[in-house]
Amino acid sequence: MLPENFKYFRNWGFTIYRTYYGAESDEHWNTLVTILRHQTSLGLGLLESEELREDDDEWIKRCGGDKSKWADKVNIVRKLFRLFPREDASLLDGLNIAGVREVCAKEHDEATEKMAGAFFTFALVADETVLKDIANCRFVVKAIDYDWDPRNSRGNPGWIQLFTGDLLALWGVLFAAYLMDTNKYMELVLWDRENDVWFANGFMAPFGDCSQVQIAKDDRWGTKSGVDL
Repeated sequence: MLPENFKYFRNWGFTIYRTYYGAESDEHWNTLVTILRHQTSLGLGLLESEELREDDDEWIKRCGGDKSKWADKVNIVRKLFRLFPREDASLLDGLNIAGVREVCAKEHDEATEKMAGAFFTFALVADETVLKDIANCRFVVKAIDYDWDPRNSRGNPGWIQLFTGDLLALWGVLFAAYLMDTNKYMELVLWDRENDVWFANGFMAPFGDCSQVQIAKDDRWGTKSGVDL
């Protein structure tokens, strides 16, 4: 049940910038946005699991051990999640990471009005590599720090590649670093070299394990026809 003052709550999430507009990329872009939204929603379900409650007593502190009240709070977080797609071929087509950073910096005030957490200065990027990976059933996205300072990034280039199911873990790492006033790159330098993605489970709960993306096939022709989560 949503509280009466829900309309005053702020959304949270990320802006995602599309920098590739090649042939057939519209389908892959739409697939990526859909997957990110659904996998993040499913990942939040882990917060309601018995396993996580046994390891984390935060729900007892906040809800007095009432599971239904805790489920309501998780649902509020789920309802407030937003992904803001940013498409403009005339502005974004072909931009590299540095170019996207410049655009993000100019649009930061707008992002701050849209959502809580914009002060993390992180945004998502769907470039040519990402969208072609989606076409090949590899579900990743890039996340960039558009206020990157190489002196404070522990060797990180100011961006990471992550599985789409790990977006919630990224938010959690950024939020935890903010709460504890620590360097956000402490956890972002961990790397899964086998899959060439950020190792998301070093610090956060395994949110990415809550869903698996499969491309539905047409039975007769074997062509792609949809996304199952």
